[in-house]
Amino acid sequence: MTSKEFEHTMIHSYSAASLDAPDRLFQLTHASRTRTQLWLQADAAPSIGINHRLEILFQNVQYVCSPFALRGLSLRRATQDESGRLSKLHGLEVDPDYSIYLLSRSHTWFIVSAKPIWAEADLSYNDKPVFYSYTGREDVVISMGTIE
Repeated sequence: MTSKEFEHTMIHSYSAASLDAPDRLFQLTHASRTRTQLWLQADAAPSIGINHRLEILFQNVQYVCSPFALRGLSLRRATQDESGRLSKLHGLEVDPDYSIYLLSRSHTWFIVSAKPIWAEADLSYNDKPVFYSYTGREDVVISMGTIE
């Protein structure tokens, strides 16, 4: 086993209330044909010390209120008050199996979906999404997690 292979012998798994990446540029890079799955992706930027791609997968998407590209991410589940206000403002009836996930602290961008999952991986912009081709690949995936 080479030293590079040894560095990636275990995928770190996390479950957290939020995911913050304030200095990264995220783009909506993929959507399933039925548009029930959306991927946000922030690519590596070695010039500023960011060496891995960060990808977030939203499944069972019910509603999206977000630009295609956003600088900085603060992903968390909306509180009951925030959910009520956003539901009323957008005319939404959110299914109890899903939640509103806020994307920013300074904007009201959000996605209604099942729990988002994320992965940090040693991938480039044109590589396929982590959750299609690389799940479980310790030589590629650095860490994975869910937002509670």
